[in-house]
Amino acid sequence: MTTEFEILQRWSNDKEHYDAWGKFIIQTIVKALSVQVKVPDLFLRLPVKHRLKEDASLIQKALYRGKGYANPYDDIEDKVGIRFVVLTSDEISIIENTITHSGDKFWFWEKARDFVEERACKPWEFGYQSVHYVLRAKAGVSLEGNPIPLDIPCEIQIRTLLQHAFSELTHDTIYKPSVKSTPEMMRAAAKAMALIEATDDYFCQVGQLIDTSVKSVKELINALAGHYIETIGVKPTVTRLDGELIDAYLPLSSENSAETIISWLNTKRFIEKRIAERRETQVLYSLPAIFLIYFVVGNFPNIALSPGILTDEELEPIYSDLGLALPQ
Repeated sequence: MTTEFEILQRWSNDKEHYDAWGKFIIQTIVKALSVQVKVPDLFLRLPVKHRLKEDASLIQKALYRGKGYANPYDDIEDKVGIRFVVLTSDEISIIENTITHSGDKFWFWEKARDFVEERACKPWEFGYQSVHYVLRAKAGVSLEGNPIPLDIPCEIQIRTLLQHAFSELTHDTIYKPSVKSTPEMMRAAAKAMALIEATDDYFCQVGQLIDTSVKSVKELINALAGHYIETIGVKPTVTRLDGELIDAYLPLSSENSAETIISWLNTKRFIEKRIAERRETQVLYSLPAIFLIYFVVGNFPNIALSPGILTDEELEPIYSDLGLALPQ
């Protein structure tokens, strides 16, 4: 029979490996996310951290919570855990795709819990919701030169911000056997989760409408950002100002496709040098939208002042670079 002493002794020896495995998974997933979403730190609504199970919690789960483990230590799959929190339920699939595709050369994965499937099986119930995966290391994985043991597990939880709030409020009370739940408590929790589901539906709908509305702006920002990386050699800084500049200056041009703008820029390669010279000291030149400003000034110099977002002092160097005088 496994004893508390044996479990804690193994855990003391293994903690370093589990700590490294958690760090490795976070680094891998966040890196892969940067290809799918422009700013992972904004996409992920809470900082991503791994946590190691506390000694007391490990003992309780292994020996005293009626789990019936055949191998109490080895069968516990959440000795290290990671939580990814996104804004709405339609963003959960982005994390799932990263787990099942972008990282499949590093780990074996198993989907341990899916609230969508649970909801389909019991549509009348409203309770704790989360998507859980268990990732086990494949052979040859290492962190900073230190090998990670084959098959070491890590539990991944993926939730929306609203689901996380519900879990923080209820999961350590209502869904723990040490707490006696009253009918009133359970009913209130069910009503809260029903409201959360409805709110998430509305959030997704609003998000889709916004995406449709700003689709052309996003596509141009992405195209100009790609041109920035290709020509300047560094990533641009994408901010809300990019959207404001594009929204203001794009209507000034009847020839406003990304292909047209980039084709024109390719005939004025000196622009890249000016941007590279100024980007460290002037925020405007670190934005991908700076290319659009050059395009509008170069092709429509007499109306480029009309939006009023940029001052004469900010526009004057751009006119000068293009051999033009600032309109009076």
